[in-house]
Amino acid sequence: MQPTMRMTQVLEVNDLSPHMRRIVLTGSSLSDFPENKESAHVKLIFPNPNINDKKPRLGMYFGFKKWMRSYTVRSFEPQKLTLTIDFAVNDHQGLATHWALQAKAGDYLGIAGPGDTKHTDLFAETHLFFGDITALPAIASILEKLPKDAVGHAYIQIPDKRDVQQLIRPKAIKVHWLITPNKLTDDFLKGLESKGSNLNNTAIFIAAEASMVKKLKAHLNARCQFDQSKLYASAYWNQKR
Repeated sequence: MQPTMRMTQVLEVNDLSPHMRRIVLTGSSLSDFPENKESAHVKLIFPNPNINDKKPRLGMYFGFKKWMRSYTVRSFEPQKLTLTIDFAVNDHQGLATHWALQAKAGDYLGIAGPGDTKHTDLFAETHLFFGDITALPAIASILEKLPKDAVGHAYIQIPDKRDVQQLIRPKAIKVHWLITPNKLTDDFLKGLESKGSNLNNTAIFIAAEASMVKKLKAHLNARCQFDQSKLYASAYWNQKR
């Protein structure tokens, strides 16, 4: 079954920090975009930069996945028909980041999806989040959805202290900003180790580079009691060897 694809245009571009650019999209095609999908993935469909395409080609055709990348729904306002996507920029290169750095009002971008939201249990007894800057939009979205009395910890890697965001979150969720350009920082594992072995009533969100996700899952499996149904772990990207 072909996913729903929509054509949108850039409404606004705002730099939140040196390594995070917010792009607000709009268009009549968003009239049936589902609500409450913040933190879910969408596939962004980019124009082909090699032939100076102004519009991306929508549809399923040979090689179409080459022009798609997964990103997070940061927010959606159905009354305004605006969809907000945050892009981690200026610390790596690629199709999506190149487009985001050049984006201006009126530019076209395709959207496929969205998928399902990722955090397994908003009403869990405790919450743990581990993610590098590429996962910051997802973690920020989830924190906004948690009940006011939620408790837990979020470990978020950012390259620069200027990348710290003022997050809307429950007061008892402590945010640990790991300020380092190293997305494979040992502080993720140290944070998990500090929580002990009993994580049975904890909803755990892990989104980072593939080897880091593997390392954190290995610790959970070897050292912790946890509910597998309350774990979301995703490799958002792979380090090039």
